[in-house]
Amino acid sequence: MEKRYFVDDPFRRAAGAAHCVRPTKTSTFAPLLLKLSMAGAFTFLFALAPVLAAGVSISDNGVVNAAGYAGGAVSAGEIVAIFGSGLGPGTLVGLQLDSRGYVSTSLSDTQVLFDGVAAPLIYTWAGQVSAVVPYAVSGKTSTQVQVIYQGQNSNVVTMPVTNAVPGIFTTDASGVGQGAILNQNGTVNSASNPAAIASYISVYATGEGQTRPGGIDGKPADTPAPVPIASVTATIGGLNAQVQYAGGSPGALAGLLQVNLLVPQKIAAGPSVPVVLTIGGQKTQTGVTVSIK
Repeated sequence: MEKRYFVDDPFRRAAGAAHCVRPTKTSTFAPLLLKLSMAGAFTFLFALAPVLAAGVSISDNGVVNAAGYAGGAVSAGEIVAIFGSGLGPGTLVGLQLDSRGYVSTSLSDTQVLFDGVAAPLIYTWAGQVSAVVPYAVSGKTSTQVQVIYQGQNSNVVTMPVTNAVPGIFTTDASGVGQGAILNQNGTVNSASNPAAIASYISVYATGEGQTRPGGIDGKPADTPAPVPIASVTATIGGLNAQVQYAGGSPGALAGLLQVNLLVPQKIAAGPSVPVVLTIGGQKTQTGVTVSIK
């Protein structure tokens, strides 16, 4: 299958500026990851105040997919959000790169461990931490999750491991509504900037599981770009959509999935057309939409 990338990518440009990731033709970060790297984002997105506690604790059912907020299991390479208290500093601290150019596994005195393996961190904050599940969990039936902040250990949470827990990122980080989607010309899809019928769109997701070549924790995707081992299909407006490409983008965070879809000819246009990915038999969350003209 030919790989089709969109060159003029505003998310790529923003990622390069915000995180010192060298911009490349195919380097892309979903808008959610950028939002959650900015101080104060949580009070804007979730109307929450930082949870400052004497101890470090992961909430019940507190480990979820960072895009669609599905819980109950994790998959290798999945970007997850972990809710709790005392998990990090009172001010949001965003992604940093280590000396190798990989996403750091230690951020503002915070670490997240999966079976003792430190995970790459997207951000840390007192009430919530985001991490990328290490690829070492692939093939396991369960993994033990623990957060360490300033030397204090949280409770250990045992999570089942499955082949895929897919979720599509949305532009407002709610997990529903307008998806984090680019039009074929590289502009951000929205009601005021819809995609044309029979054009390509690029959907950003996570939770596809192990890849080929095998995923490397925290490493920006290289050439050849990693592609999911699990099969990827899609529907737009309930119609089957051709998956033109599904995989990583060189320069982008391992665990961020780009899926290029051809908008079906017979689709009913509108500002909120449902889009669903199915990866390894598992569907992304309902309620994510794309605007079609």
